[in-house]
Amino acid sequence: MELAGQCLCGKVSITIPKISEEITVCHCHMCQKFFGGPFMALEGVLPENFTLNGEEQIQRFMSSEWAERGSCKACGSSLFYHGLADNEYYFPVGLFAEIDHAKLTEEIFYDQKPAFFHYKEPTEKLTEAAFLQKLFADSE
Repeated sequence: MELAGQCLCGKVSITIPKISEEITVCHCHMCQKFFGGPFMALEGVLPENFTLNGEEQIQRFMSSEWAERGSCKACGSSLFYHGLADNEYYFPVGLFAEIDHAKLTEEIFYDQKPAFFHYKEPTEKLTEAAFLQKLFADSE
């Protein structure tokens, strides 16, 4: 499926020629602060597999030793999570209007999920420790 999306003001746009419709939700406290709630993300995409226009409008922030986050300087839209270990970019589903048949498949940092909401879909649920173990095992 090809996706085209943009930030709220349209100064940054993203085109992904081919991507899975599987969605991961991150419940970590950093994502909750950065995205204003859980981060509903598309599958990770390597830089050579997407086009990012408006790079000069992107503000990058090193949020941890293993990741940076990007937002639009003009409108403040949250644009991506960039994993440094795998060099993949994870984009919020809200940037893309064409996502119709996506499937929620995984929830990470599940032990940091607020108690007041739940998803009905059956998902793989990884705690912070389990996710970090998987992340660093995959990057070796």
